[in-house]
Amino acid sequence: MNPNQRPTRPRALPVPRVAVAVVVAVLVGLLAVAATWAVTDDGDATSGTAPEAQGQPTGAYDGSGTDASDDDGDGGTTDDEGTGDDGGTTGAKGDRGSGSGTAGANRDEKLEKSVRRFRAAQRRLAQRVAKQLTRRMATVELNVASFNVLGASHTGAGGNKPAYYPDASARMNMAIGVLRSQAIDVVGFQEFEASQYGMFAARAGEYSLYPGLSLGDKSVRFNIAWRSSAFQLVEAHTLSIPYAGGSRIEMPVVLLESTTTGRRAWFANFHNPADTPSLGNNARWRAEAAGIEIAHLTALHQQDGTPVIVTGDFNERAEIFCRFTASGVFAAAAGGSGVGGCAPPPSMQVDWIFGSSGVTFDSYGVIPTGRASDHSMVRARATLVAVE
Repeated sequence: MNPNQRPTRPRALPVPRVAVAVVVAVLVGLLAVAATWAVTDDGDATSGTAPEAQGQPTGAYDGSGTDASDDDGDGGTTDDEGTGDDGGTTGAKGDRGSGSGTAGANRDEKLEKSVRRFRAAQRRLAQRVAKQLTRRMATVELNVASFNVLGASHTGAGGNKPAYYPDASARMNMAIGVLRSQAIDVVGFQEFEASQYGMFAARAGEYSLYPGLSLGDKSVRFNIAWRSSAFQLVEAHTLSIPYAGGSRIEMPVVLLESTTTGRRAWFANFHNPADTPSLGNNARWRAEAAGIEIAHLTALHQQDGTPVIVTGDFNERAEIFCRFTASGVFAAAAGGSGVGGCAPPPSMQVDWIFGSSGVTFDSYGVIPTGRASDHSMVRARATLVAVE
């Protein structure tokens, strides 16, 4: 593996996500049961505190300085130890016994109150953990797209595209309009050059991006953008991919978390090299790139079951479909089947969206972009299915 490539996380035994969720849920349940038992099964002392527990929120203090547990012994009824030899007389020895009994009762009262509060805190913690687990296993829907925006250099001075395409600034306005019209939450760009990054960042402030310009003028072309109100970045790394002639370029992989549920998914975006008169035949490098991409993303998914969504201009149709779907881990938003042999969808672009198990797609579409680009934008609604 390339030194810049994100290393595989060490793991003694891969545990399926469902199994982990079941174990955690059982532990949370046991904690809640134990906490409830501890509060209700205290013996006779509990009956004296029931009015307080029922009359106020769990763990609340009534402000009186006492509670029903005061009935358990305030010295009003003398015991054998408190009466001394006088059998209940008010002599000095009896006074000392009564004082000792009251102090002991106060200590018991404070201890009991502390125990009740601790048990109430246990219940609240168990409830919060259970709620967080439920949210992080919930279904999440998002609109995802892959969009080759046609690099600014193609339509600038000395560019190789005809006058049909306006300059990059005008085209960026069109591209942002397409994204907004489709309510795209996460998009993988290709040919997203540095000037276009600057335009997009200034004009589409609702999106966050990675890697931005942090990796230089080459890797900026493959930025992933996500709607900041819907997702937040948890982790990011790059994958070293062979491009034209085998030269290596870092391409992005990000772990995003839903801002509403906490559900997480990996997103990766790639651009594999085309065959052109200037670049030559790059079939060898496309095959090598696909192997690296699929192996890395499959390993990410299998570590803990986190869903993976892939966007990209792969400059292949049936070939990349069959490669991605061969293992049964990934499926294409465009349809088709890789089970029992490769059966690509009837209509294919070189731009693709793939999803691992745990992701389903619907509303797939090839969206015309007019003069914004020489590529259509492919989009789909992705669902991160609930974890049971």
